[in-house]
Amino acid sequence: MYRKVLIAAAGLALLQTGSASAAGGDIKIGTFVPAKSVGVSRVIKPWMAKVKADLGDDVSMKGFWGGSLGKSPFKQYEIVKNGVADMTWVLPGYTPGQFPEMQVIGLPFLLENANEASLTIQRLHDAGMATGFGQVHLIGAWSAQPNSLFLREPIKSMGDLKKRKLSASGAVGGRFITAIGGIAQTVSAPKMTIMLNRRTIDGSIQGWTGMRTFKAMNLVKQAVEIPLGASPFLLLMNKKRWDGLSAKAKASFSKHGGETIARAGGQAYKAASDKIIGSNPQAQKIDKFVPNKAELDKVIALSKATVHKWWIEKTKNGQAVYDKALSIIADVRKGS
Repeated sequence: MYRKVLIAAAGLALLQTGSASAAGGDIKIGTFVPAKSVGVSRVIKPWMAKVKADLGDDVSMKGFWGGSLGKSPFKQYEIVKNGVADMTWVLPGYTPGQFPEMQVIGLPFLLENANEASLTIQRLHDAGMATGFGQVHLIGAWSAQPNSLFLREPIKSMGDLKKRKLSASGAVGGRFITAIGGIAQTVSAPKMTIMLNRRTIDGSIQGWTGMRTFKAMNLVKQAVEIPLGASPFLLLMNKKRWDGLSAKAKASFSKHGGETIARAGGQAYKAASDKIIGSNPQAQKIDKFVPNKAELDKVIALSKATVHKWWIEKTKNGQAVYDKALSIIADVRKGS
């Protein structure tokens, strides 16, 4: 009789545990970047706090920052897809071919700021024009400010970049480097810092927040301040884990995700970049270079004729996605 009671109690406990899991408890959220990074401190953690305010003890979320669930930036999608983490911060540039349409915001001279970039990728997804999400659920998408080109040694004109070894985090940036006569290398941001320090690359396409996060500002002397595309960020949840959430939890996750997180992320990254440029001691030492109008017009025309055209042709449904992105950007600039 006592044995039967124990078995029944164990069964009840198992059912209760399963119920708590389905309601959204014990969600592991991982990132390869540290807790103080802009994405974690100003986007993901505030989202977690808002959800917690809605759900209280119905959900338990725990952050695993700085790569404690997996350090490689290139493995973050695999980590969430396979359930090692319930949720992760994924950079499409590090998962070639998985989210091809998201790369549109990486095109040089397409976007002016992080808000435009963030809303573009979120609205492309919401319009059903983004693939690769079959095994994950998008909580929200956002972007950093458009990237600049950071150099170990200054230039006086864009022509000085020929034959220089320059890194980018994805194929679009690499294509731009090749178009202007540079030698492109695709590397992660952490590896960028190592290569700059070892002087095995001459510079990198990167954002101001990335340069600070990965401690690379003291390794460069100049920033070429032209908008070389933005880096899309995706907060992804394992599909099975999402399906197991309660309706209440899903509603809260979605309410504070989507365009809400896109706008919050865009604003956070713009503010962080502005603060770095305006007051960071290391940033103050970096020369800011902008090509003259004639040279800039030439580079813009070259980018559209080569990089934009290449991306459209290589991407399935590329022209439709590109046109939709232009339409979204126009709407955002109108204030909608």
